[in-house]
Amino acid sequence: MQFFAHKIENSLLLTVYLVWLFVQFVINQKITTFFYATVWHSRATIAEVLSCCNNQYATQFIVRNSMTHTPSSCTKNQLQTPLVVRFATEFIATALAMFVIYTFSSLATAMYGINLLMIAIGTGITYAAAISIAAKISGGHLNPAVTIASMLTGRTSYLAGLGYIIAQILGALAAAGVFIVVLPQTKMVKDVNWFASVVNGFENASISANQLKSVNASFGVITALLVEVIAVVLIVATAMSHTDDNGATHCDYATHMGLAYAAGTLITYQITGSGLNPARSTGIAVLANSRELEVKPLTQLWVFWIAPIFAAALVGFVILLAKLLATSAKQIAATDDTTHTPAAASTTPAAVIDQTEFNQADPEQTESYQYENTQQTVDTSLNTANNNTMA
Repeated sequence: MQFFAHKIENSLLLTVYLVWLFVQFVINQKITTFFYATVWHSRATIAEVLSCCNNQYATQFIVRNSMTHTPSSCTKNQLQTPLVVRFATEFIATALAMFVIYTFSSLATAMYGINLLMIAIGTGITYAAAISIAAKISGGHLNPAVTIASMLTGRTSYLAGLGYIIAQILGALAAAGVFIVVLPQTKMVKDVNWFASVVNGFENASISANQLKSVNASFGVITALLVEVIAVVLIVATAMSHTDDNGATHCDYATHMGLAYAAGTLITYQITGSGLNPARSTGIAVLANSRELEVKPLTQLWVFWIAPIFAAALVGFVILLAKLLATSAKQIAATDDTTHTPAAASTTPAAVIDQTEFNQADPEQTESYQYENTQQTVDTSLNTANNNTMA
């Protein structure tokens, strides 16, 4: 019965998550973008469209206005929001997200056993909800790795980025403090039961350590670094691809970030407990370091900072390189156009000469041609006058 109960629980969670994603997609992407592009924010009026007598021109008119006025983002420029408000938003949103993740990861695992699908879906929904709260104000980073990549690509200033990171860490620390307060107070349950599934680690601190000990195996530091880098690259790349150059986020930013965090959790949970976020790893590591755990969390915390920072730098480098190559390609194309323009202009007189069968490039031939025409005209006039006289 317990097996079937878990199956039903997984199915219900997956169904709820998919329905939520579908609603977010329809509302944020399809309906909003359609009305914004064609009705509400288009400068074209119905009279202007109906005044086009040719359907082809009308189609081009509508497409041109849609392409011109379709928004790439649903938020205003972050520079318009005071820094203090943005810092506070990052702190609150990060604290909310971390508290939810700490709580359900610990209590659900301790009471009902490890359920990877539930952890992944819960993590994705939590991040998506928290990011949607902060996206319109601060950009919804909630992760120092995302902030570092945004700083490297020029989307966020270094001053704002530093404030974001501090706010995120403080938010995670506050969430960890509240989490410890709400834990059941009993001496019959060891600390490891509450914290093993929440604290990030590898080798003996991995959530799979007990299962792997039976076969004398463990997830080492290289494995932990590799999977964390891959997962954070996925998350940071998703964030950058749904953010404008001015830091404004797209309408579907929160939804896609939720999917990215869920995918990252599926990759890393059994190995490292799914760090994915230096603030998330730091908050619980600091407050759980005094607990009776086999491995002190702070001794392995460096892995969960090095991997995200490297992933953020890698994504930032690729974005900057792509922009550089695109700029170089445009400059080469512009140079080629400038080079070919005189040659095309020089061929125009020749084309005219061929059409009129008259070589204007040769002055002597031009004068001869004009003399012959004049002589023929004079002869014709004399013949006409002689015929009139004889008559």
